[in-house]
Amino acid sequence: MKIELITLHRVTNFGSLLQTYATQTFLNKEGYDVEVIDFVPEGLSFKRAIFPKAKTSLLKKLIKILPLIIVNSVQYKMVNRFLKRHINLTQKRYKCYGDLLKEKPIADVYMTGSDQVWNTQNNNPPEDLKAYYLQFIGAENKKIAYAGSFGKIDFFEEEKLLIGKWLKDYNAISVREDSALTTLENLGIYNGVHVADPTLLLTAEDWKAFSKKEPPKEKYLFIYNLNRNKLLEKVAIEIAKQKNLKVINFADSLEFVKGAKNRLCNTPMDFLNYISNADFVVTDSFHGTAFSLNFKKQFISIPAPKYNSRLESILRKVNLIEKRYLNDFDACIKASNENIDYTEITPILDEFIEESKNFLRSALK
Repeated sequence: MKIELITLHRVTNFGSLLQTYATQTFLNKEGYDVEVIDFVPEGLSFKRAIFPKAKTSLLKKLIKILPLIIVNSVQYKMVNRFLKRHINLTQKRYKCYGDLLKEKPIADVYMTGSDQVWNTQNNNPPEDLKAYYLQFIGAENKKIAYAGSFGKIDFFEEEKLLIGKWLKDYNAISVREDSALTTLENLGIYNGVHVADPTLLLTAEDWKAFSKKEPPKEKYLFIYNLNRNKLLEKVAIEIAKQKNLKVINFADSLEFVKGAKNRLCNTPMDFLNYISNADFVVTDSFHGTAFSLNFKKQFISIPAPKYNSRLESILRKVNLIEKRYLNDFDACIKASNENIDYTEITPILDEFIEESKNFLRSALK
């Protein structure tokens, strides 16, 4: 059976790349032929990735973003290299929704993948958003959504009418956040299922085999700070000091930590390697948290400025939201001295993952 998958794959974000790989790999293991639709609208274009929008004068803009342009260029090349090596993409690249209408890829099943595919506040033109709702194929085609995410809970009335109409075409719908079930019901969709992020469909051993990296020799705390959160940095430094750990910091956003090993030009394999071998992880990232759980790591998750429903959802699922989702320095330090008991967490997570796999198996029959 041929499956065409549309998701957020061509973005400079390790979580997005790895969830694409995980979805493809799990379905391949189940015996399906999977192809990822190489849909690259304006918001995901090379130009937008390299030259982010900024409401300043040209000179100030250049001074401010020139270092980011260099880093983003390197990251974009990394993304292309990863996709070429590990993802089965359509031969044709679709640059807008109109391209999909003119020449849609042929398959038995069409699937919307994970990540914030249904977020109406992304950088794409409104017309292109329809692609992630599979509106380029007819109602007679089988449509499935696995771990889709809205990224928000409030919509304008006109958005509700359109999104509700588009989602009613789906044969099976699952979402990544438990809060999205309420969102679906508010849109008139009552058959939604809460499932695990695709990265959790692969085991820790699967991911270690995929990364193929030598582990660092020293004991260390790993910082993955997507939002340049100063509290996160302060918490991480104090925990590392108390536990006598070195600090490794991913500095792709040019947020350097004094005294740490600041790593630039990282790959998804580096990301997997540093989390899987860390003694402690401090992050504000959903996928940083998901992989910490998968690798059974001690960690602290600090809220990001927005779009925290996915982070809250996974921690609520494993009964860790009060213990590991913290936004206060003293509370973080106290929690770091109380180890997560994975004999309690793992059975809950394993059951959730198995239910998620069964959803996909049933939907594809």
